[in-house]
Amino acid sequence: MNKTQRLVELLLTMNSRQKLTLKELAERFGVSKRTVLRDMNELSALGVPLYAEQGAHGGYRILRERSLPAITFTEQEAVALFFVGQSLDYYRALPMEAESQSALAKFYHVLPDDVKQRIEQLQRRLLFWVPVQQWEAPFLPALLEGAVEQAILRVTYESETGLAERDIQPVGLYAMNGKWYCPSYDFGSGQYRLFRADRIKEAAVSLDQSRKRDHEKLHITDWFRNEQEREEGLESYDLRVRLTRRGVLLCSNDTWLGSGLRLNEDGTGSISRRMSPSYMSWAASFFIGCQGDAVVEEPQELRAMLRSRLREALAEYEA
Repeated sequence: MNKTQRLVELLLTMNSRQKLTLKELAERFGVSKRTVLRDMNELSALGVPLYAEQGAHGGYRILRERSLPAITFTEQEAVALFFVGQSLDYYRALPMEAESQSALAKFYHVLPDDVKQRIEQLQRRLLFWVPVQQWEAPFLPALLEGAVEQAILRVTYESETGLAERDIQPVGLYAMNGKWYCPSYDFGSGQYRLFRADRIKEAAVSLDQSRKRDHEKLHITDWFRNEQEREEGLESYDLRVRLTRRGVLLCSNDTWLGSGLRLNEDGTGSISRRMSPSYMSWAASFFIGCQGDAVVEEPQELRAMLRSRLREALAEYEA
């Protein structure tokens, strides 16, 4: 058995039993105790969480975090997996940021030199760009854990009206345009609402879990489907926007607006889709930024909000 095979077998053995002495390992693999010690040190250098206990009943074991057995990858698979991990680099925050960085470093460490060179060449030509956001989202792990455990969280949320405490039960997390969003059931309003993760300033498990809703069958993809149905419901508005060529470019950068985008032969376009009332404030801010390149024709409620905000801005500058 060569060294590589022995290391793989050693890792599998350590995963399968709770504790093994140096003598037991040496006899199992037919090598000296010194060789086993060198192998254990190499596994530790690769990040395997080994723990040694001294004494008559001591031995070696793997800590609570179990290590997976070695897997053989082709060169193309190794390169693809490396870039899948690296595609998360430009996110300001991740629910499992430390773990993903550690896994990527371990993976890169064991790659052959020629594969590393191939990756370095591709890094000069391939980029997974995500818009860089200035806002931190330190409670992503807590929100994700709350969604997995179906727990009620007491959060402090910063909205346009200020800070307020809320009891929410997260459905899950999703990322879009560099920001993280957490659809949740809001016990204060009795409705499902969408929360920006970076606006959550505090988060902890609520002491009162008696009101928990059953989210076992409500997955994050189901929430998207339900949100689409709400947009198409009676409470939603018909959004119609006339776009110049520049307006087409501006609106195509947004996933939600882009799904309703229609192009004309001359490069201009329009947006036609349903919009829930919760999008009204965001839409007003967005289209004001587009100036005359995006003219809202419907709904009239959004046009009234635009006029009001423009008058307020004009009053500030005239003063």
